[in-house]
Amino acid sequence: MKNQNSPQNNSGIKRRDFLTIAAITSLAGSGLLAFLGALKFPFPRISKYTGRFKVGRVIDFPLNTFTFVAEKNIYILRERNSIKAVSATCTHLGCIITSHENGFRCPCHGSEYDRDGRILSGPAPQNLPCYKVLMGPGNQLIVDTAQRVSPTEKLIL
Repeated sequence: MKNQNSPQNNSGIKRRDFLTIAAITSLAGSGLLAFLGALKFPFPRISKYTGRFKVGRVIDFPLNTFTFVAEKNIYILRERNSIKAVSATCTHLGCIITSHENGFRCPCHGSEYDRDGRILSGPAPQNLPCYKVLMGPGNQLIVDTAQRVSPTEKLIL
């Protein structure tokens, strides 16, 4: 004779089976999310913006220093009679690089680049992109990220 106070299990699934299914589903979901995250890992988060934009006048940039233009993630290097624009986005995983007296360094994974954006040590797979710099009206510097140039090309002042 059954105890009338015990609850009836009419659902057809045992607690142990439910917990097993829930655990397997959770593991499969976690594995799927990890896989999707790993798919985007090898691709750097490089800005998709391309085009021309003003960065300031020539006199806004001190001689022989890299000036970071945060809105566009680029560095402007003004030398005695030239100016160049170098991307501030590491070609490894898209971290924002920092400048130092001999070039650039990625704070995330340690890639190093020379003053022209050429890679000195990895894990970055390629040089930093350098962009065309144009002189606009009123000595306004215009950077065109749609036009990549060689690391040694500069706007002659």
